[in-house]
Amino acid sequence: MPTSPPPASPAWGTDRLDLGAYLARVGADAPAIVSSRDPGPDVLASLHRAHATALPFDNIDMVLHRTAGLAVPEIVDKMCRRSRGGCCHEHNLLFGSVLERLGYHVRRLAARVMLGGHGARPRTHMALRVTSGDRDWLCDVGFGEEGFLDPVPLRPGDVLRQGDRAFRVVPCRDHQYGVEIDRHGRWERMYLLSLEPRPPIDFTVAHHYLSTHPRSMLRRELYLQRLTPTTRLTLRGRTLTRVHAGGVDRTRIGPADLPRTLDEFGIVLPGRDLAVLLRRWEDGGAGAPSSA
Repeated sequence: MPTSPPPASPAWGTDRLDLGAYLARVGADAPAIVSSRDPGPDVLASLHRAHATALPFDNIDMVLHRTAGLAVPEIVDKMCRRSRGGCCHEHNLLFGSVLERLGYHVRRLAARVMLGGHGARPRTHMALRVTSGDRDWLCDVGFGEEGFLDPVPLRPGDVLRQGDRAFRVVPCRDHQYGVEIDRHGRWERMYLLSLEPRPPIDFTVAHHYLSTHPRSMLRRELYLQRLTPTTRLTLRGRTLTRVHAGGVDRTRIGPADLPRTLDEFGIVLPGRDLAVLLRRWEDGGAGAPSSA
């Protein structure tokens, strides 16, 4: 028999979540979701896809050398009321609190990102283990354009197929699991995680590193990503990339193109922040190659 989810811990700020502001931002069917007594896997998948397609990955605060707060009310204000995106910690802390408020059992997991890197990697990524009924799912709305739109079954052997890509979770040594993507007929490791739940302080430390360390990729280079059901959109430095059914389009953009590009990602910046970002862009700070 499935067990009832434990009460949401105040440590994660779920009790301070403005659920209405969140559901309005992601365009979810708020009355149906809030009134549901047993949301189940279908609602979980619907919310995961709504979040992933409405809220972009956005490291603008880090490029501006600011450390965004990880308290749930701060994340809601930034991402839901001010039309911004966020990094993986902001995305998944917000999504985890939403799911807990709706009655899901959520455990926050720390992961080592392996895609695009070599050698030892720190546990700087966050993902969610979510129980619905008698099944566990891996939810991750903060991985960016390489991520998945729907939850991945957290059961070795099960595969989530999504367009021309597939995702799976495979057991590894030392009680760890690899999350993998198949894009061109070959499985690649996205990240490595254990299923041990992590406390808030672990993500506070990881977020501080990503926000402040001079070798942090997210601090040195502008990196925006947005998923839609048909397109994967990425701005890295000064290169805008669109991946769609017809192929891949890459465009080199300049400072004059930045406001229009932000709009395409669904990001709204106050005039003073846009001016600082443009200044860093012109000085090379928002598009300089990263060394990490």
